[in-house]
This record gives sequence, C-alpha cells and structure tokens, in this order.
Amino acid sequence: MTRVVAVVQARMGSQRFPGKMLAQLGNQTLLAWVLTRVMSANLIDETILATSSSAQDDDLVANAEKFGVRIVRGSESDVLSRFTLALEKTNADQVVRVCADNPFVAGEEIDRLVHEFQSGDFDYACNHQQRLSNNYADGFGAEILSVKLLNEVSAIATELSHREHVTSYIWDNQSNFRVRAVDAPAELAFPDIRLDIDTPEDLFRLDAFVKKFAISTDTSATQIIESFRKYMG
Repeated sequence: MTRVVAVVQARMGSQRFPGKMLAQLGNQTLLAWVLTRVMSANLIDETILATSSSAQDDDLVANAEKFGVRIVRGSESDVLSRFTLALEKTNADQVVRVCADNPFVAGEEIDRLVHEFQSGDFDYACNHQQRLSNNYADGFGAEILSVKLLNEVSAIATELSHREHVTSYIWDNQSNFRVRAVDAPAELAFPDIRLDIDTPEDLFRLDAFVKKFAISTDTSATQIIESFRKYMG
C-alpha cells in the first residue's frame, strides 16, 4: 500500500500578516480551517504540521496539538529542510504539500490530486493554483511528489528561493521532470478567483463572505465557489 502524508507548512512570522495563522475566519482560526479540511481527505494517511523552531510559533504549536496532528519544528527560512525533517520517520511514499494560507483547501480536491498522481507516470502534480492552463481557482488544492524526489531535490537545491519555496526547483527545471497540472472540473474552473489569505485585507474580505453565506469547515469546494460567485456579484 502506498502511504501518503500531508505536510502543512505554517508559521506566525508572516511579513505581510504577522500572526495570521491564529487569526479568526468566521468562528475558527485559519489554522483550524486548514487542518480540519486537510484531515477530511480520504487518501491521506497522516497530517503533519511543519513549523519553525522560533518562539513566536509556540502558540501555533499549542493550538495545533488540539487536532492530534504530528508537529515538526525546523528552520524558519529553509522550508525544504523542514519538509525533509517532517518526513524522516513517517515511512511515507508520497508527500502532499499544503500551504496554510488557503483556508478552503478541500479534502475532495486533495483526493482528486492524489488519485491523478497515482494513476499516471508523473514526478510531480498540483491542483493548488492556476498552472499550465488547468483553470483551477486558487485555494482548493495542493501539490504532490514522491518522498524520494523531495529528498533528491533537497540534496541538490542550493538557491535560497528553492529552499524557501520547496518545489520551485522542479518548476525552474521543468524539462527534467514529468509534471502534471490537474485539470479543474467545470464547477471549479474559475482561474480568476483567489481564495488565499496573504494580508489582513484578504482576511477581512473572506471573513465577510464566510459569515454571509454560513461557510463552514465542511463546506465543499463546489459550494464555496457557487457562494463566492454570488458574493462577488
């Protein structure tokens, strides 16, 4: 059996929005949205929170412990090393990377991603944003690769941007890899829609949306898109 582990990367030290992971979106923290929705995926065997060793992430860790996920702490800037550390004792074959600024990441879309990746001969696949004209709205998915490839990339990637952004080495050397951008289903094919949270303004906008349409952590991606389109008029 193939073992698939999701690693959620999160920290409190965002330059544009310090402390955002414990900011409230509706009646839940951003962290709660992300962990709850990732853990709803049927094809994920374990979920890990990968955060930094900085003291400013102590509160993040304390909150994450309530969800029963494994927590691994490492370098604040070298996120790639944080991933390899997180996966060391998991016996995982494949890793799904989730960025914690996407509160509506959807378990069903993670399952679609895992199924697509395992059904073909790919080194890497994604459905977390608009890539290779796949038409996804930004914010529902993730990216997946084998743990073996992640470790190989970690061994050769030296540029700071490749260490910080984990999979950017693959995109910058795309011709060397079999890359698959999963096509969005018609109901999610709205590439102009962005549902991530980078700034306080993003949170304010999505908080108003969540409250108006009673969006919750178990609302499907399709329902969220339908409601958000109404919200935006």
